[in-house]
Amino acid sequence: MTLEEIYELDPTQRIIDEGADWGAKEMLKAGLPIYYHSEDYPETMDGDLFVKEYPNGAKILTRKILTEDFRLLEEHLTTLNPDFMSKVNWWKD
Repeated sequence: MTLEEIYELDPTQRIIDEGADWGAKEMLKAGLPIYYHSEDYPETMDGDLFVKEYPNGAKILTRKILTEDFRLLEEHLTTLNPDFMSKVNWWKD
């Protein structure tokens, strides 16, 4: 199901998403990475895979796992924008 289909079924979801977009932009401005699902990366649309985006634009496919003792583990699987990653020292931002 696409976002447009979701918005047709529940118009308030668009308002929620617009607020989340604002919050994500503010976190990036503050120097914090954000996590999200994206139709641009279909593997993230279901389950425990997320895009982790750094303030400098670096994007990494990340798996988040909640353990039985409630620790949140993060596994970096692959870079999603390797051309960008080869041009910057992304870990320094």
